[in-house]
Amino acid sequence: MTEKLIVKSRNVALEAYRVESAKGAAYVPECLMDRLRTEARPSHQSAYEWIGAHQRDISRAIAALADGRTPRAPYDLVTLIEEAT
Repeated sequence: MTEKLIVKSRNVALEAYRVESAKGAAYVPECLMDRLRTEARPSHQSAYEWIGAHQRDISRAIAALADGRTPRAPYDLVTLIEEAT
């Protein structure tokens, strides 16, 4: 079973989408979605669909980062968000 990702928001400055999984929160950069580019950046709908289609790989990347490992390329561009406690 694939872990569910929740897309929370888009960070304009980072050009990335904030997603959350059971292992933590991360930024998924738009540059991973290059195949979608017909404009300057992917539409929200296209980005959400791409994230949904790649949620297994993104979840694995988040889990690897949470465990202190480096994810496989190109998902090594995903950035874990360190939450302030």
